[in-house]
Amino acid sequence: MRTIAILTAALLSTACDTPDSQQADKAQADATMAGDEMVTDTSDGTIGPDGAMMPENVPAGIYVNRVAISDKYEIEAGKLAVQKAQSEQTRAFGQMMIDDHTKSSQDMKAVMAKMSPAATPPSRLDAEHQGMIDRLKSASGAAFDREYQNQQMMAHRKALALHEGYGANGDNADLKAFARTVVPVIRKHHDQVNSMTGSAATDAIDTGAATGQGAAATTSGGQ
Repeated sequence: MRTIAILTAALLSTACDTPDSQQADKAQADATMAGDEMVTDTSDGTIGPDGAMMPENVPAGIYVNRVAISDKYEIEAGKLAVQKAQSEQTRAFGQMMIDDHTKSSQDMKAVMAKMSPAATPPSRLDAEHQGMIDRLKSASGAAFDREYQNQQMMAHRKALALHEGYGANGDNADLKAFARTVVPVIRKHHDQVNSMTGSAATDAIDTGAATGQGAAATTSGGQ
């Protein structure tokens, strides 16, 4: 009889392990895994259905590293733009990047100094941003302007997503406040580079049309 009772209890225990309880356990495990992935994620953002970068949710350490690298890249790229760009508009934009990102870098360092323990920004660019700088160094003439403008468009999409996400959901109050003050500046940069790339495309079309008209006139004159 005791054996029968033990078997009955085991069967009841198995029956209680319903699909609903199994799904709940799986959901809990998935949530834990998703949390771990969010903490360790080092991606640069996801593109939404409208082509814009989706706001990112990252912890303070990742946010600080990305902002420091972004500022360093923008300053170095801006110096190259001032030296090498053909377009006055591009040179002026490069100088604005130097000025604005030098300020934001200093502001963030002041916030980082108050963190416990104090955070230390990376001393050099990561491989991705160093590669971008190397491409700018090797480009010249109109090709430099195009490369710089294309880099700036993507860089500011990513920066806007990063700062907006941290400003809304960040895990450090001082850094959240910093992110919120930076968002309008980054949005201004984004809008300006968007306008700049549009102007460059229009200039290229106009130049091509003028060249085509000149060639047609020459051909007509030759006839």
